[in-house]
Formats: sequence, structure tokens, C-alpha cells
Amino acid sequence: MEAGRLLKGSVCKYEHTPDEDFIIDRHPAYRHILLAGGFSGHGFKFSSVVGEILADLAAGRASKQNIGPFSLSRFDLSPDRPQSGLTLEGI
Repeated sequence: MEAGRLLKGSVCKYEHTPDEDFIIDRHPAYRHILLAGGFSGHGFKFSSVVGEILADLAAGRASKQNIGPFSLSRFDLSPDRPQSGLTLEGI
């Protein structure tokens, strides 16, 4: 049997953290930059609350949500202890 013609294709970016939880935090060196990532597979379900969190932080307000568990500081990013699969290179 001959293969059919491709009618449509798409590419998606899949991203996750080593502990498979989100990152919602400020960049450690550039505090005016907000980071939100690691949402692949189910992040769209959280887009409204993440948008609200980022809007609060961008406006200088504390978030009403507990975002502590999503802190970037949960990973040891010191140069002498590189974290497998997590880097701020290029950000």
C-alpha cells in the first residue's frame, strides 16, 4: 500500500523542568524580567491564573496565589553544580 499525501503538519515546543513543575518567578539577575515556563502538555489550562499572577507581579503587587512552589530558586543553578536540563543561558 502506498503512503498518502501529507495534508497538514505542525510543530510544537515541549518544555518541562527537571521536577516537572512550572517556573513562575523573576529572573535572578534582571529582576524586571518575569519568567513563566514549563507548562507543556497542560499549561493552557492554567493560562488565566498565570496571566493574573504575571500581571500582579509586573504591576509591583504581590500575587494572591501561593507561587512559592514555582520559584526558580528551588533549583541550584550555581556554576559548580549545574542542574541537568535547566539553564538560564540565552535568557
